[in-house]
Amino acid sequence: MLLTTAVLLAGCTTRFDIGGGDWTKPGAEISQTTQDEMDCARRAVDARPFPDTIVGGLADIVAAKFQDVKMSRDFGHCMTDRGYQPARG
Repeated sequence: MLLTTAVLLAGCTTRFDIGGGDWTKPGAEISQTTQDEMDCARRAVDARPFPDTIVGGLADIVAAKFQDVKMSRDFGHCMTDRGYQPARG
């Protein structure tokens, strides 16, 4: 059971698509969007806390998942602060 939970949570790590297609902004070129995505991704990763846990195992996986959620939220806020909206698929 623990192994299954660990595998499921580990597969949910944050990945940023910085190809310029996930966010839109009127008048923004793809190259500028990609640059802003890269900058926001860098800021989100740099702001992500990495606590030194001694519990290990599932506790570390759960903590990592919460960190990934925060990182995704920080990335989204950075992009919207720059005037972008999520692109509609």
